Amino acid sequence: MNQKRSKAFTEEWALYEKGKEYNRSIGLYDEVDTNERFYRGDQWTGVSAEGLPTPVFNFYKRVIDYYISNIASSAVKMSYRYGSPLPALSAEEAKRINDTLRHVAENRWEKLKMDKLVSDSLYDAAITGDAFAYTYWDPSVKTGQPYTGDFRTVLIDNTNVFFGNPNSRSVQAQPYIIISGRETVSDVKKQAKKNGIPKERIDLIVADRDTDCFAGDMSEKELENTKCVTLIKLWKNDEGKVMYRKSVKDTVITEDTDTGLTLYPIAYFSWTRVKNSWHGKAVGTGLTDNQIFINKGYAMVMKHMMDTAFSKVVYDSTVIEDWSNKVGEAVAVNGPVDNVAAVLNSGSMQSGMLDVINMAIAHTKDFLGATDSALGSERASNTSAIIALQQASAQPLENVRRSLYQFIEDIGLIWLNFMFVYYADERLLPAGEDGHTSFPFSQYREALFECNIDVGAAGWWSEITAVNTLDNLLKLGLINVKQYLERLPENIIPMKKELIESINTEVI
Repeated sequence: MNQKRSKAFTEEWALYEKGKEYNRSIGLYDEVDTNERFYRGDQWTGVSAEGLPTPVFNFYKRVIDYYISNIASSAVKMSYRYGSPLPALSAEEAKRINDTLRHVAENRWEKLKMDKLVSDSLYDAAITGDAFAYTYWDPSVKTGQPYTGDFRTVLIDNTNVFFGNPNSRSVQAQPYIIISGRETVSDVKKQAKKNGIPKERIDLIVADRDTDCFAGDMSEKELENTKCVTLIKLWKNDEGKVMYRKSVKDTVITEDTDTGLTLYPIAYFSWTRVKNSWHGKAVGTGLTDNQIFINKGYAMVMKHMMDTAFSKVVYDSTVIEDWSNKVGEAVAVNGPVDNVAAVLNSGSMQSGMLDVINMAIAHTKDFLGATDSALGSERASNTSAIIALQQASAQPLENVRRSLYQFIEDIGLIWLNFMFVYYADERLLPAGEDGHTSFPFSQYREALFECNIDVGAAGWWSEITAVNTLDNLLKLGLINVKQYLERLPENIIPMKKELIESINTEVI
């Protein structure tokens, strides 16, 4: 079978080509590239300027940044709950198990910088329509003990993921999943050699220029003849275990491998769901035409002002040979001075043009929930009213927020799958303030667990609310200065601890 693959394209490559055809049929690649350009301010590429100036009034980026910061402002934590009827456990033992798994998740969350990954996933969904997280086992991770290796979670562009059934949104029901990437030829050859691939097949690994189906214009900018497309195929065998194979166009570099996992290690969510397609619709796509209109509208206003803002002099060239605009200079005239020269006033512009542009901006932001109060542009004459308006404007984002939390929960379940498959019973695990502990994973591999997402209040607004409440309590005399300072959020005032100690000293 391997020799057959060495003479023709691999099975994964044929599936990869089918996946690209589907993406092209829905215009995914052009949409992603356009949205990415618009977000970073490159908004005139492919747009006919027709001699106009090319200004950029990038409300596109501001709206998307508002969405991301609003949704990601709440603190998120994973927790696990033992939910299996057998073996029956006491409440104390179940709590110990739940706490151990929670500490592991908290440790990996911090190690993998998951807060940033969540924020980046919102950017991906807003720009490309989908956010994908891929979890894999990295044997090189050092743990300070004989048991090395750990799982990692990274984001993948939606242009690099191909479902076997593109009309289904269910990840776990897919017949197979293809993940594409670009790696240096030298690294891929090292992997193949390490996996015991024969030299004649390693020689088939060569550089290519297949960059047109990767996200963003910059994906095509590479060092010449250094990289090639790599493909990972995931599928489930008859026992329900996830199988893994890695290849390039002409040869396999990692043969069929049983990962032991029962879940595809991929989680994803879409910004706006599309019926009968696993790809979602990006919020940026709906802003593109509005952004073009606003840029062009302002460009026409600029052009008009540049051409007509200043008055012009017309003169009779039969009377005056040459006109001079030097200050205080006399102009010689051969004959009567009547009707020799006149000043043309600057042209006036219809104010309705600016009104339409401003209305387009205002209505676009209002319809998207990015109002002036939400963006912080409104004057805060009434704090309570401003907070109420911001909370109301955030309501349209609730569906995206729920999808994000489900996405994080799916990642948590995948992490749990990795723990029970790859962690040894004797492996030391973080246990909070208690240091480290071990866990008998082998005893609970068939047990059922649930992953819960705990969402805290938005940090910034909860701090404002807390400070306002404390201010009122202090004014009413219901608390003293020491109690006030002790309950202030951290980093509100410098050296808070020293200030409280000085108050204690004065009281003594």
